[in-house]
This record gives sequence, structure tokens and C-alpha cells, in this order.
Amino acid sequence: MAIKQYNPITPGMRHLSTLATGDITKKTPEKALIVPLKKTGGRNSQGYITCRHIGGGHKKMYRLIDFRRSGEEESTVLAIEYDPNRNCRIALIINKKGVKRYILCPKGLTVGMKVTDGKAGEISVGNCMELASIPEGIVVHNIELEPGKGGQVCRAAGTGAQILGKEGKYAILRLASGEVRKFLLTCRATIGNVGNEDYNLVHKGKAGRTRWLGERPTVRGSVMNPNDHPHGGGEGKSPIGHDAPRSPWGRRLMGVKTRSRKARSNHLIVRRRNAK
Repeated sequence: MAIKQYNPITPGMRHLSTLATGDITKKTPEKALIVPLKKTGGRNSQGYITCRHIGGGHKKMYRLIDFRRSGEEESTVLAIEYDPNRNCRIALIINKKGVKRYILCPKGLTVGMKVTDGKAGEISVGNCMELASIPEGIVVHNIELEPGKGGQVCRAAGTGAQILGKEGKYAILRLASGEVRKFLLTCRATIGNVGNEDYNLVHKGKAGRTRWLGERPTVRGSVMNPNDHPHGGGEGKSPIGHDAPRSPWGRRLMGVKTRSRKARSNHLIVRRRNAK
């Protein structure tokens, strides 16, 4: 997808770039497939900030996405739409009974194409099936971690996982991060990469555009006071004063493993993403 550049008629537009919207064929969402999305400002029910850097932003409605793809039937792509809640496009599909659904739009999916859901099917972009029915070497996205739970892996723009092989009741996949992991053959996945792969090339151009997206400013710990951050305090540009970088709550960061040694899925990971 093309990146659109702008003439610098204002300072905020000097480095601004956006994605071209020529692939979007429908501007208004399907009313039956949207629900209100309430903002929290990063606060819990008591009003305390429990997730920093959240607040403001444009009002949005949430699009109900079918991550399970359990229709077991053929559907036709009606439109490609913009989704403000994710960095990839979504596709509106309709089956023979007239039921409409939203799915993640893979690269190469266009209006009028047919997509199928089921245990097996044709190996073409947008079709969803069990990993047992997908040959080795094929790239997939929207992968289930547990059968029937719905896709949870490789849902961001441009991501995909390649099937390296099959061993017993597992399929071995290489994820976008480089991690090699086992998935049950009964888990479903969708053929193809997620579309909108140039999203990471977009430059917002100014701080205000980030605020429109609901993000509040992030401040370095070294410029805070010592009661606000372990890196804070001191005179001028002083060192952090610790043996390793720390989080605002005192935990070690950068290069420290945070994954639990008791995680149930540890035996499914063949190679970690940071393995060399």
C-alpha cells in the first residue's frame, strides 16, 4: 500500500505521512456490527490510574470482528473498511443466508472474492481451516491458541506465521517475531498475511496526532523527581544510580527475562524469539 506524503505548508505536516486509502471501498460501518466503546482514561473503578499514558482521543465505535471463523460455509466479500481500533483493514463478508460478519482483511483480498470457513478447504487467501489441512510452507494469520477459542496470534498489520512442519498432534510455526512454536493441529488459522503491511512506515508528524489516537505523553524517568521514579533526582544529567535500568516500581528492565518459568505453554516453544 502506498505511503502518502504532504507539502510542508505547516510545521506539523513537514514530516507527516499517511497510508493511501484507495483500498477502502466503504466509509460507514455496518450498524448491526458496531457497539459503543467507553473510554477509561487508564483508570479503574476507584478512579486510580492503573495503565499510564491513556486518555483523550477521538470517539470510536467498536467493530465486532469474527475471530472464530466458525461459519462452516462460503461467504462473499462485500467491502473493505477502515477500523479505528486496529492497524489493519477489515473486510465485510456475507454468507448465502444473508448473515454479515467482519473479518481481518488479509493481503490480496478484494471485493467479490469468496472465502470459506471449515475444517478443510482450498488453499487461497482469506480461507480459514484447521492447521492439519494446511500444507507446510504456507503463511497464515489469526491463529488459535486453543481450538474453538478464536484467533489470537498474528492479527496485527503485516504479520503472518509460516508452517515449518508437523509433528504428532502439533504443527510447528515460525511467528512474525522469529519465535518457533507448536500449535495443536485442530487449531484454526487463516491463509495469507494480514494486509496494510506498510503501517509501520507512517510518521505522525506532530504530538497532537498521537493525542487524537488516545495516547498521553510519555516522560523519561531521569527527568522526574526521586519520589516519582527510581531514575529521578540528582543534579543535571546525572546517572540513574542503579546497577541496571529500573521500572517506575523498581523492577529491573532491559535484558531481564520476565516470562514465568512455570508457564503452561513453555513446552510448546521450540525456539525463543531472542535465540541466536
